[in-house]
Amino acid sequence: MQDKLAEWLEEDLGKGDFTSLAVVNNEICSATITGGPGVISGLYICKKLLKQNSINYTTEYNDGDAIVSPLIFSLEGNSHDILATERLLLNILSHLSGISTHTNKIVRIAKKVNPNVEILATRKTLPGLRDLEKKAVVHGGGATHRMRLDDAILIKDNHLKLSKNIKKSIEMSRNKYPNLMLEVEADNEQQAIEIANNGADRVMLDNFSPDEATATIRKLREISDIEIEISGGVTIENVASYAKDADFISLGSLTMSSLPVDFSLHVL
Repeated sequence: MQDKLAEWLEEDLGKGDFTSLAVVNNEICSATITGGPGVISGLYICKKLLKQNSINYTTEYNDGDAIVSPLIFSLEGNSHDILATERLLLNILSHLSGISTHTNKIVRIAKKVNPNVEILATRKTLPGLRDLEKKAVVHGGGATHRMRLDDAILIKDNHLKLSKNIKKSIEMSRNKYPNLMLEVEADNEQQAIEIANNGADRVMLDNFSPDEATATIRKLREISDIEIEISGGVTIENVASYAKDADFISLGSLTMSSLPVDFSLHVL
């Protein structure tokens, strides 16, 4: 992580913070980072960045806390170091807190309808940021789907177009990777029932309308104890309609469409 932070800072610095070098004496100064409202994420990585650049800090917050007071960090260090890290610190907090805040809103809506439903992040993450973005979802009350392709078997529509056979695909997956969770994506009710009848651990109802999902889940519950996940077309506006019957709901929008939370740094 130290190398990654150094790379990110170098991306912003280029050959140096010429403005600060030109007009600011490099003396000890104090600053604050304020922001919100929302659910905070990114503190862990920001603390590493501050330590790496010899900036002392205090904070009353932990990742996953609701922002009840706007003061996030109190900082003390060399002025050049604080000014050089300002944008990177704020970008990290804004992006990751945006994810945790949006996730928390969806989780609260879904669990009000069904306390047992889990809201999942997908692999729709920015390259190099997956671990941080997935953690931000967890900070917001969600969970992760697969972190990587080797975490579980997920047979999707493109796999089935090439393999041609749901039953055979499940059997081959069980034989080759018996210890992995096995999930199969269904595009319609008939596929979902076939998946349940052939021993998958979980079925993903992909791009079903709320009414289609409810009808399909009712039939699945009658024939199997298979886990049921809903994905595709789920939004903050309609998640409650899906949540009442599902075990899991996965949303790429958690990591791809969350609006940033506003944070600012001010020298005192």
